[in-house]
Amino acid sequence: MARRRALLSGLLSRKPAAAPADDHVDPFERPADLEPDEPDALSLALDEIEAGALAIYAGAGLPTQPGHYRREPDSEDWTFLSADLGPSERFALALEYPPEQGWRFARLQDLGARSERQDLRAAARLLGDVAALRNARRETLTQAHLLTAIELGAAWRALRDAQAVRTSRLTLSVPARTRSLKGDKPQKPR
Repeated sequence: MARRRALLSGLLSRKPAAAPADDHVDPFERPADLEPDEPDALSLALDEIEAGALAIYAGAGLPTQPGHYRREPDSEDWTFLSADLGPSERFALALEYPPEQGWRFARLQDLGARSERQDLRAAARLLGDVAALRNARRETLTQAHLLTAIELGAAWRALRDAQAVRTSRLTLSVPARTRSLKGDKPQKPR
C-alpha cells in the first residue's frame, strides 16, 4: 500500500521545468536540468519497466539504444540513425529512401510493434507508454496520463509474469503411481 502511495505521489508531483527550446521533445532524452537530483518513485518505476522491455528487445536481437532507426530493403537488421530526428529530417529521409522500395524507419519504441511475437509487441507498447509518461511530466498531467500509468503497471506485471513462466525450468508431470506401505499393490494418486 505504501509503495502504491509513493508511486501515485511521484506521478502527481510535478517539478517546475523550463519549456524545451523547440517543439520536438524526444521522450527518451533526459537532459540533466530536467532530471531531479534523486529519482522519485515514478522515475524508478519507469526505469525498471524500460529496462525490462529493453531486455526483451535485446533477447530478440533488436537494438536497445534510444533513437531513430532505419532498415534497408530485404534486411532484417535495424541501423541506428540518430538519437533525435526532427519531423523535417524524417520527412527528407522518407523522400530519399521511399517505403515503396522497402525502406523502413522507426523509433526505438516502435521496432517491436509489428512483430509476430507477442512479447515484442508488448515490450514496444511498454516503451511507448514509458516515453509518453516521461514526456507528460514536463506538461500538465491529465486523467489520461493517470490511466496510462495504471495500464502501464498492469501490462508490465503481465509481461514480467509471462517472461518468468517462459524462462522457468520448472516442469510439471503426472505423478507415478505410488506403492502402498502395507503391500505391493499400487494405489492411484489422490
